[in-house]
Amino acid sequence: MKNILSICIVGILVISAFGAVAVNSDVRTLNDKSQGDRDFTHTVFAEDATATWCGYCHFAHEALKNIYTSGDYPFFYTTLVDDKNTHAHSRIIDYNVVGFPSVFFDGGNIVQVGGYTGNEADYRASIVSTGARTVKNIDVSLDVTWLGDAAMTIEASVKNNEATQYSGHIRVYITEIGSTMGWKDTTGHVYTFPFLDYAVNQDISITSGNTWTQTTTWDGHDYNDGHGNSFGNILYGNIEVLAVVFNSQAHQGYADPPSGNPFTAYWVDDMAGVRVGANTPPNTPNTPNPANGSTNVDIHKQLSFVGGDVNPFDTVAYDVYFGTTSPPPKVVSNQSSTTYNPGTLNLLTTYYWKIVAWDNVGDSAAGPIWQFTTRANHPPNTPSSPRPTNGATDVPINSLLSWTGGDPDSGDTVTYNVYFGTTNPPPKVANNQSVLTYNPGTMGYTTTYYWKIVAFDSSGLSAEGPLWQFTTGNEINNPPTKPTITGPPQGKPGKPYTYVFIATDPEQDDVYYFINWGDNTTAQWSGPYTSGTQVMVNHTWSTKGTYTVQAKAKDVHDAESDWGTLQVKMPISFSMPHPHFFIEFLQRILERFPLLERLFIH
Repeated sequence: MKNILSICIVGILVISAFGAVAVNSDVRTLNDKSQGDRDFTHTVFAEDATATWCGYCHFAHEALKNIYTSGDYPFFYTTLVDDKNTHAHSRIIDYNVVGFPSVFFDGGNIVQVGGYTGNEADYRASIVSTGARTVKNIDVSLDVTWLGDAAMTIEASVKNNEATQYSGHIRVYITEIGSTMGWKDTTGHVYTFPFLDYAVNQDISITSGNTWTQTTTWDGHDYNDGHGNSFGNILYGNIEVLAVVFNSQAHQGYADPPSGNPFTAYWVDDMAGVRVGANTPPNTPNTPNPANGSTNVDIHKQLSFVGGDVNPFDTVAYDVYFGTTSPPPKVVSNQSSTTYNPGTLNLLTTYYWKIVAWDNVGDSAAGPIWQFTTRANHPPNTPSSPRPTNGATDVPINSLLSWTGGDPDSGDTVTYNVYFGTTNPPPKVANNQSVLTYNPGTMGYTTTYYWKIVAFDSSGLSAEGPLWQFTTGNEINNPPTKPTITGPPQGKPGKPYTYVFIATDPEQDDVYYFINWGDNTTAQWSGPYTSGTQVMVNHTWSTKGTYTVQAKAKDVHDAESDWGTLQVKMPISFSMPHPHFFIEFLQRILERFPLLERLFIH
């Protein structure tokens, strides 16, 4: 078996998702060859090569489905699901497919490759083009009789209206309108008109004016998908038989246009399609949630069920019956959703409900009456897991209290009363709060506090937690900051100078200052002074030199800061030279300059 290149062709256009489109479920009548009223030379046929894993194939599938349901053209198609059906795979091999999706119009007269949002417009253009081809003058007709249990008699006829002999090949495709085999595209939509197997697949030769006819009995139990799954479960009303005649003249086709992946193409001259049976009713509503007979059901439960229709072209609506009596009254008509929200239910109450499904043709399917009983109410969970833990010590005075609460009944709202204080039992300080925390504000140091929580649910049941206690820690004292010292950085000995000292205490305690002036004099622990205020102190240095002023602060609890420092310089004082040195200097000058000596002496 030839391998197909397992790729999914992506168009260059922007990709976007489509929704399913539904039309009248009685989509075809017998021998319907002219769906549209356009002047086509024949009914156009398309084969969609695809796979369930292909992420872009749904664009092609949706485009073909939309065109078919529009009724704009005489047009049929089948879906060749490569990975689910070996017969489809063999047909794909005939076309030398380059990748998925690939759509072959009229046996390869036109090939469209790739999945993208513009598929429908391109396919419509291809249908119009192939529909205008000159074809041989033949007529194809079908007659199908349902025998029951997946069996049918198929009579296919081809009349040659040409003046000469006609040669071709007829394929009678058995397809489902909507796959019941679980073959879906990646958007979850079942493939439409998926090819199962051939009822007829042979060459034909017809002399002028004559008719070729063959009658075949096809039983789905005798055919399978090549993977061990028989077609014995196909449904009356969900089968479409397609008889397609391909001309025997060979043409050069390309599965990857314009010149890639060549194959021998045989173009379609005519075809016919027959739906086996009329409309099928919707699926009987099933799989109720809550399950039938359930007890202890939540009072906020949303009901759901499984519906749908085997025909993917049908739309389905639902009537909902719901109440405490059996049979229940109708509460909703013609809804499209498969869920129903009854609102808040009563406790310990039995409810009855059923669903009636309707398709757009007017056929219906009523589900059975289901029932369930709601739960009894349970009290809230007993408050637990306190923070601070029970008996904790050295607890910070700004701690936030928290606990674990909740309710065993889903959907119940729970509120809490908070009791807190330094007495046992503590007083109530918060009522009907929904959060699981309480902020007591700044607490006292070395103090024992008592607290408890009482929980209430929406039905009024309560659960009281135990009495908890904890003790706060000792007051934490921090020393003042290192003093800053500002003032003149230099001066003259003997003159007083003013210096400013500032230290701040984190607890705003009063502070004292110890000052070392660097000249063996100190000011020991002067104060108290208000934290953060300026303290001005005068000092006089008596001799020249460089001095390091040091200061530290302490609070009323004797917690001392680090030293603050400032360097101060007292410059050297000026003094006259001794007279002896002056006289000696003058004598030397006079000796060098005798004229000066005469002037001084005389």
